[in-house]
Amino acid sequence: MKRKSALAFLTVLFLSATSLSFASSAPTVSARVGLSSDLIYFVMPDRYKDGNTANDRLAGVDPTNTAFWHGGDLKGLTGTCSPGDDGLARIKAMGFTAVWVTPLVTQAPPTAVSAGYHGYWGTDFLNVDPHLGTNEDLLAFSACAKKLKLKLILDIVMNHTADIIQYNGQTAFIPTKWANIKNPSWLNDLSNYHNVGNVSGCWGDGDCTTLGDFYGLDDLATEKPVVYQGWADVYGQWIAKYGFSGFRVDTAKHVDTEYFKNWQPLIMQKAADAGITKFTVFGEVSDPTSYGLMTYVRENKIQTVLDFPFQRNALNFASGTTDAANLDAFFLTDDYYTSPTSTASNLVTFLGNHDMGRVGFLLNTMMVQTPAALLSRDELAHALLYFSRGIPTVYYGDEVGMTGSNSGNDQMARQDMFATKIPDWKTELRIGGKPIGNGNSFAVAKANPLQQYLTTLANLRSANPALANGVVQTRLARGSVYAVSKKDPAENREYVVAFNNGTKPQSIEINTATSTGGWKILLGKTTYKALGAKVKFTIPALSTVVLKANKLIDTVKVKTGNLSVVVDDMTGYYQVSAGVTSSDLLSVEFFMKSANDTAWSSLGTDTNAPYEVFINPADLQGQSQVQLSAIATDSKGKQYTFAPMTYVIPTS
Repeated sequence: MKRKSALAFLTVLFLSATSLSFASSAPTVSARVGLSSDLIYFVMPDRYKDGNTANDRLAGVDPTNTAFWHGGDLKGLTGTCSPGDDGLARIKAMGFTAVWVTPLVTQAPPTAVSAGYHGYWGTDFLNVDPHLGTNEDLLAFSACAKKLKLKLILDIVMNHTADIIQYNGQTAFIPTKWANIKNPSWLNDLSNYHNVGNVSGCWGDGDCTTLGDFYGLDDLATEKPVVYQGWADVYGQWIAKYGFSGFRVDTAKHVDTEYFKNWQPLIMQKAADAGITKFTVFGEVSDPTSYGLMTYVRENKIQTVLDFPFQRNALNFASGTTDAANLDAFFLTDDYYTSPTSTASNLVTFLGNHDMGRVGFLLNTMMVQTPAALLSRDELAHALLYFSRGIPTVYYGDEVGMTGSNSGNDQMARQDMFATKIPDWKTELRIGGKPIGNGNSFAVAKANPLQQYLTTLANLRSANPALANGVVQTRLARGSVYAVSKKDPAENREYVVAFNNGTKPQSIEINTATSTGGWKILLGKTTYKALGAKVKFTIPALSTVVLKANKLIDTVKVKTGNLSVVVDDMTGYYQVSAGVTSSDLLSVEFFMKSANDTAWSSLGTDTNAPYEVFINPADLQGQSQVQLSAIATDSKGKQYTFAPMTYVIPTS
């Protein structure tokens, strides 16, 4: 949340308001990533559709076992690229604008107990695994995506390779038969690995999280230039050849802390050279707290990350195990991410995945539901995913109500979209439908209310950009109701979105920035009554209501106070707050100037009250004091400049 520190306010010295001309000419840096307005479909190609039965005869294919390849491939995922087909055209028809695929690289040979169908046991990082097809199949996949105007995101691994290196005591070695199994050749050099045993008990000199083998997989020395430059060359080829618009980085928590500062500029240049100017990198960091997760963005400098805290808080709310106040408290932590180059709107949000399990299974585990309530809560969770903030990601199969069996996670959350041969998957619960039995999910997809609902949500986002990661302001967080206003600055029109996780209808009245013209109901069964700049309406149980103002924002009165600074007791960062009150959906940009600076620099822009940013003390080393100021901008473009203040940096 936007936490108010328990520490006392530290010394500030206010300057004259006559020195404010800096602000109007200070440049504003865009902090949005290239995928910031996209809607992502995350799919495991091996489990989607079998388009080429010839590669089903390869070693490691056993569709009766959850630990082996099942036969899905790139041809099946591509399809005919024509309307009505089950491949990429189907994904496009549901409103998705980007497709994220698990790693496509060639995997290690299968063992007696498992195979690398998931893609995370790579050996040849320059070629497509034969189980998924050929490099030519990937070119066809890319061409179809381009035709359909779908961006492609590749899941990549740089922390480790497949488990090839073995240990004799604490001495690492590569078995002779596997001496040259990896491609490119620098991956076969033992000195490019840490070789200190598993993460859970390594014998290295340092943090086992970054030095140890993740589940026994060979941990690369990512701090070495040969490694990070080598990975830039490898994955630069995937961008240049196949036109990927982004990478999801697996196990990003386990590379060295300087890795993204070294590798990311290189891959961004590779993307730019390939004509992709808004390439996006997001990492997997399974931290449950915003103040922990933000350090990977603010300090380690990865462009953005998967939002694990959102996943937890969204499901807590949608399941009914927490109320709106808890959800509001979570969203108030968004300011931890605000900087000139980052914002919480860049976070890649999700409700479940191939590791932790599916949203339907998790909702039913958190609180056992009737079938009707489970469907409603699943829809509520997705509405929150689509209409709050961040870059929404839907895990394949969730749109047809897949849940899970047994533990519901890992292998048991990686079902087949095509007809399955796994007995548990034939009989497991399907939200909005019956167990699949011997059928396939494509045959029942259009009839499933979840797929229909997700398509409706996507169409609303497409037609109303404000709903797609626009400016958001909390209006109400009370009991079972969480309500926000949203706008797209280019349109300057207000939208109200309200979520009710309770089992009874709730009538609410909220302040808005629109006083005339009335509202249009875009989603939900409700009626409203406009009372000047207030609107009153009812939200049915377990549902979402979306209203759109008929006229542009017209209530922009702003009252400004002073800037203040405290030390945040969760992070040690300096929390800078701007005292401002308004019903409008404002933006407040913060600025700083040190004694050595001739110009003011931006600290980032906040668009959700209370307005604040956090400064990393490490960025102020060597400074005894800095000047701070801010500019609030209302919906009509009028600016309100805060008197600069001098902040005396506390001594430790």
